Order: sequence, then structure tokens, then C-alpha cells
Amino acid sequence: MDVFSVVIEAKSLKDLRALDQFDLDIKRRSAQKVNEHRFVVPGILTREQIQQVTAKGYKVEAVADLSQVGKERAIEISRVDRFASATGVRDFMELKAAPNYLNAQEVETALQTLSKEYPTNVTLLTLPNKTHMNKTSLAVRIRAGRKRTRPGVLFTGSMHAREWGGSDACISFLFNLLGSYKNNLDLAWGGKTFTKDNIKKILETLDIFVFPDVNPDGKEYSQTVDTWWRKNRNPNGAVDINRNFNFLWSSGIGTSSASSSETYKGKSPLSEPETKNVVYLFDKYPNIIYYLDIHSYSGLFLYPWGDDQSQSIDPNQNFKNPAYDGVRGKIGDVAYKEYISKDILLKLIDLGKRMNAALFAVRGSKYTLQQSVGLYPTSGTSDDYAMSRHLLDPSKALIYAFCLEFGKEFIPPYSEMSKIMSEIGAAMTELCLAASG
Repeated sequence: MDVFSVVIEAKSLKDLRALDQFDLDIKRRSAQKVNEHRFVVPGILTREQIQQVTAKGYKVEAVADLSQVGKERAIEISRVDRFASATGVRDFMELKAAPNYLNAQEVETALQTLSKEYPTNVTLLTLPNKTHMNKTSLAVRIRAGRKRTRPGVLFTGSMHAREWGGSDACISFLFNLLGSYKNNLDLAWGGKTFTKDNIKKILETLDIFVFPDVNPDGKEYSQTVDTWWRKNRNPNGAVDINRNFNFLWSSGIGTSSASSSETYKGKSPLSEPETKNVVYLFDKYPNIIYYLDIHSYSGLFLYPWGDDQSQSIDPNQNFKNPAYDGVRGKIGDVAYKEYISKDILLKLIDLGKRMNAALFAVRGSKYTLQQSVGLYPTSGTSDDYAMSRHLLDPSKALIYAFCLEFGKEFIPPYSEMSKIMSEIGAAMTELCLAASG
């Protein structure tokens, strides 16, 4: 089946949102308002879908033939487990990055390798919920020094199957950070350098949790069968993991109840083992107060909320209030806007600016910092869920949560991805430095 990367153009915001009638694979968070009469959103469409949308009056620009791109990217996937040999481990530690994309198994064995190479700094975490394909997922906690009470930072990657680079960036971050600490060296990500004292402070004052591959079933399927696969591999209906979290899940805002949809939210909130594993980390380690979920693509740093535009005036307009059920998720109206306190908002913006500046310093890439909602509201996402936990239960930590959408395509050529990994690494390191106080 021929599939294409496209940009769909609509004449109004109403027309843009009317694209939902076609149940397309579109990148909603990347939608943009060019002017009052031009709204655009990228997506992945078949030839038949392009004809269908064009017939309804939309302009569709085909950017790339993804059938060909998929073949090109498949060549860039590692065919062996390089962490299975001492030579492979040594080569990786010297390079601090792989020469091509890690396969799904390598991500897991990389974590095992790190726990063996840095036994005093790395704790291997076996997550309790096996995937639908019976895989056991792994995460790590890294730390140094004897300080007992410390804040935690959580990073997650590759929640969507075709976004391979998220897990690769996490592994690169771990090898670089741990190697710099062990050898008492500055850590340079392109044009952005963190001093050895910065690295020492980060490792000795924080717990850093990294869950590189949230969706290993989906990633393996994407790398071996269908490159552009997005969801997990639930045999009873594959689920969009990042619509399955328990934040306004029942609202249907930006999600679908149809299992055929790319934004299928599942049969119930937290129904999926992949989602449960992320929640497990929040529950098991209540010191986590910073969170970054790594996705592709768009060049965005996103912060809550995603269900509606935000405001800091009326606290009664909040996701907990059933009086506003059915009113949320209508961008541009005055009936409802999601409450966020000014102090939380200012801290999110400050942290976002710091990460964005660090990323820019690597090689001058310009990302945009903005609220998640954009032109398309969403629900059931990881970042909104993370920050909502404290508001539902004040005994739980307030988590400052972000979503990073890296790059300009779902799976960049690896020559470009290796540069993007440095940018992501700089942003991750900067968030850790901010968290260390």
C-alpha cells in the first residue's frame, strides 16, 4: 500500500477540525494557523485518502513517498544485539552513540549493560506489566553519592511505535552522563557544554529514572513489518498509548472509541500494560517531580494542559468539575478554559525556556515552547496525567510535566537523528540541572 507524508491545508479552523470525519493519521499537535484563511496539519495518508480529502475541497501537498522512506530507514536498523559482546559494549561506550538505530531488543540489553558497567550508579528496574507480546520492560534509576532524600526526574521514550529516536536518545543520554561522571569530564552536546561540576551535582543530588522504550511490541512491529505503525499490539484492538492515561479519558476529547482509529483510547483508562508501567514508576517512586516524554515530530516543547486553553483566574473551571463535562475541548470559545495556577505556569515556562535554550545551543535549532492544546485538544496523554495526579490527590507530588516533539519527521535519517540526539541530550541534562537546584 502506497503511503505518503502530506500537508493538508484548510481554509478555516472549523474545516481543519472537520478532518476528523475521515479518521486520518494526522499529526494534530503540529497543526498551525498560517493566517486567518489558511490552516495546515501534516499527516500520513494513502493515495485513496488523498483523493478522498481532495474531493472534499482540501488542498493536499505530498511531501514524501513513505513507502520508499520506510525502505531507506529499514537499512539503518541494527540487525544484531551489539550489547551481547564485550567488544560491542566497549565500542558503544567509546562512541557514546550507536552508528545506526537500536533495535527493540538492544534498548533493553543496553540497560542491562549499563547496570553491569556502573553497578554503584545504575539500578535496573524490572517493570511489572508484561506487554501483549509477553515482553518484560526495563527502566533504570541512576544516582551517585550518599544523599538519601532527593527529587526525581523521569524520562520516557518511544511511546509511539514509529518514533524510534526517543529510545535511542535516552540510551545516548545515559551513556554520556554516566561516562562523564565516572571519568570526571565535562559533557559536551555539540555547542552546549555542562561542566564536570554540573554533572557531579546532577548525579549526587537527583534520582534520574529513564524508561527508554515504553512500547517495545509496537517498536519491533514498526521496525520489522510496518514502518509507520503508531500504536501498541493489543490483539483485541491496538491502542494509542498516549491516549490511554487517566486524564479526562471518558471525555473523548481528541481520542476515538473505534479500535481502527490511530487515536484509539482503549477500552478503559490505563487498560494497557505499557501505560500501567509508566504509572507504576510514578507510584513506586513518589519523589518524581519532573517528567519529560519524548516524541517526534514538530520541534515543540509542550506543557499542560492539552484538553483546552488555560487560564489562571477561575479555579472552578478544572478537569475535576463535572459541571463542565461536554463543554471542554472547544478551542476559541469563552465557555471554558482549563485552570492552572500562575506559579505552576510560570515554573513550567521557565523550565521549558531553559530546556529550549540548551537545545538551541547545540547547533542552532529553533523549537517552540507552547501549551499542549494547540489547535487540536487532546485527552488521555502522559504529561497531562502526570500533572493532574497532585490535583486529584494532594498527598501525591506535583509533577512538572512536558512533552518534547523532536525533529521534522517521525524517523529522520540516522545521520540527522544522531545530531538530534545531542539536542535532546542537552535538553534532558538541562532539566536535570534545573531540578538539582
